Amino acid sequence: MAKRKRHKSTLARAEKIKALTALYYEAGNQAKCYKAVWRRWIEPEFGICYRTYLNMLGLEPEAGSQIINQLSIFDDI
Repeated sequence: MAKRKRHKSTLARAEKIKALTALYYEAGNQAKCYKAVWRRWIEPEFGICYRTYLNMLGLEPEAGSQIINQLSIFDDI
């Protein structure tokens, strides 16, 4: 199955969600599980359901945004 192209705003929102999750999530701590992080931080700010939240955690950044710093053979060093 081919990958779908995502809008820039969706990718930016996913990155913000991943940053909040990295800040507040703790493995093994029920008070800071994914559901608790979604309930306390994600749902009030972004207004998305839990399933959408889990899908956004699985989104990978666009390939073009990661290769910005790669040198080209035409760049002057």
